[in-house]
Amino acid sequence: MKILATIQKEFLLLIRDLGGMALIFLMPLMLVVVMALIQDAPFRDYQEMKLEVLFADEDKDSLGQKIENAFETAGNIQLLHENDTAQLKRFVLSGKYKAAIIIPKGTSAMLRRKTHNLISQLFANLGKEDSTTFDNKSDGLRVNILFDPAIKANYKQVLSNGLEKVIANVQSEWILDELQIQLSEGTTVKTKSKIDLTQLVTVKEYQLSQKQEELKLNSVQHNVPAWTMFAMFFILFPLAGNFIKEREEGSMLRLRLISGSQFPVIAGKFSFYFLVCLLQFMLMIAVGIYLMPVLGLNQLQLGNNAFGIILTACCVAMAATGYGLLIAVFFNTPQQALSFGSVSVVILAALGGVWVPVYVMPEVLQKISYWSPLNWGLEAFINLFLRGASTKAILPELIKLVGFAMVTLAASVFIHKSRTIIN
Repeated sequence: MKILATIQKEFLLLIRDLGGMALIFLMPLMLVVVMALIQDAPFRDYQEMKLEVLFADEDKDSLGQKIENAFETAGNIQLLHENDTAQLKRFVLSGKYKAAIIIPKGTSAMLRRKTHNLISQLFANLGKEDSTTFDNKSDGLRVNILFDPAIKANYKQVLSNGLEKVIANVQSEWILDELQIQLSEGTTVKTKSKIDLTQLVTVKEYQLSQKQEELKLNSVQHNVPAWTMFAMFFILFPLAGNFIKEREEGSMLRLRLISGSQFPVIAGKFSFYFLVCLLQFMLMIAVGIYLMPVLGLNQLQLGNNAFGIILTACCVAMAATGYGLLIAVFFNTPQQALSFGSVSVVILAALGGVWVPVYVMPEVLQKISYWSPLNWGLEAFINLFLRGASTKAILPELIKLVGFAMVTLAASVFIHKSRTIIN
């Protein structure tokens, strides 16, 4: 009965505290919407990068045409013709365009000549026992890429690798042509066979997921579970505030004078705010499913393991409530509790990958992030939402969350009893 009475008391205190209600329900809702909108462009920019590249073909020969044809099929790079090289450089330097490709005059002819010399040297050395190193240096043969100093490194890598692949394919094609020409000398066969070396090995991308549709980590899939956990850990504000207020007003002292264990008081508070955390979770999930598409964002995909999601939410709620109780019983004043609690939750959230995904952090922070309970919960949710993980697969994270909750709850009870004895 003490537990139920404590739950009822905490409920009355919460609904009368409009500021506290806004803090634990309205603030997280606004926060997740704002963060999802802000981070939507960077997530799309990272995953669906599109780059407009200026293209100056001074060569006016087959190499430039083949490069242009190859990039026409690439969905993430668009070539824009600009014959004025000086103007092209000004555009890139000013940041209007992030990159430019220049094919110098005579590049195709020089490449053909080098290919011819290479094959001729190869046939000239056939039958010799000593190994011969072929001089295939590209001195004087360059295709230039100009980059804006502010361009992202991944853009540079995509463009450079794409251009090198196209040129390598052209070189292979011309080497085969030259081989056929020199092999057919002195014969009546003059027809060259067309061989597409690019089709010998193809790379097919598959995204592993238990669901049929293709899922990607976007701003909604990251921010909804991340900021939901952030909001759940901020339950310490009303919890600690009410707990310390009762202690200062003497309510806690009157409860201590009642015979019996003080555990039901702690258990009642824990149970009530545990339920509040679950209510926060359901509200935020509803925002991800129904509100995000209205704002032009992706809809939150929950995966196919409903039991795992509910279990993870319960474990996170236990960890958040246990941490809030520990802060409440440890500090003597609301200022101390709320100041330390807010800063510590922000630090745990930053290290746990709430603000930015862990994989983009420096290596040292990635190692530290594995000690944050918010990282445990976020990893479990991502595994469930995107990878279709089974409940067994997320058990390590859930065990750590429950362990954290048990340790903080036990410490809260111990500190509360210690102060009762002292007083």
